[in-house]
Amino acid sequence: MIAQVTKIFKYRELLLNLIIKDLKVRYRGAVLGYLWSLLNPVLMMLVYTFIFSFIARMEVENYPSFLLCALLPWSFFATTLTASSISIVDNFNLINKVYFPREILPISVIFSNLTYLIISMMVLMFFLFFSGIKTGLPVLFLPVVILVHVVFTIGISLILSSLTVFYRDLKYILEVVVMVWFFATPVIYPLSMVPENFKVFYILNPMVGIISAYRSILLYGELPAFSTFSAIFVISLTAFFTGHYVFKKYDYSIPKML
Repeated sequence: MIAQVTKIFKYRELLLNLIIKDLKVRYRGAVLGYLWSLLNPVLMMLVYTFIFSFIARMEVENYPSFLLCALLPWSFFATTLTASSISIVDNFNLINKVYFPREILPISVIFSNLTYLIISMMVLMFFLFFSGIKTGLPVLFLPVVILVHVVFTIGISLILSSLTVFYRDLKYILEVVVMVWFFATPVIYPLSMVPENFKVFYILNPMVGIISAYRSILLYGELPAFSTFSAIFVISLTAFFTGHYVFKKYDYSIPKML
């Protein structure tokens, strides 16, 4: 693991260039450009707010803020999984031309999306402030939550990016899995609405704890429960090391399949 991290650090210039390339290409030609990274979750928030405030009538106080605190980190996670899963397949020409640690490809996608998440979080905190919601000192713990979130995302992304090379149907299956995962995570509804007999299954979903941690800090001005966050931390590390193991297992066979 240490040797691999050292190797990736040696190729940090390539990693940085890939991140910059993704940031430039993503909204190239769009009139609003990078503003779409902020407009997308805001537009989704408006749609969900209208549906669950006037049609489905979900009784949640300050629903737009409640929704955004979860929708932004979820969007980062979902977008990253989808893009990183095909990052190696889409860059087969680069892989076949020159050697570099192939983990750089999904990792560059993650850090590119992380840039948008950080910017979105800054905008969100201004929005919460002007909405009269004060986060207080617990907001200092937010970088730790983001770090744990990123570690978990890296682990899952490494698994998906390597397996997609061998099982191309995985990218289509992933679209369905992400959609189901979205509704199985309390993003658009509070965890209190989940029936007690289903909460046992919710504990198995790491994103439940991660989303709850964001909400605790940003919306309620509280630190996440120590027991819950400790479990998330362990799960994230497990996902990270599992992702590294799976990626290295298939790493040498990847060029043969491209």
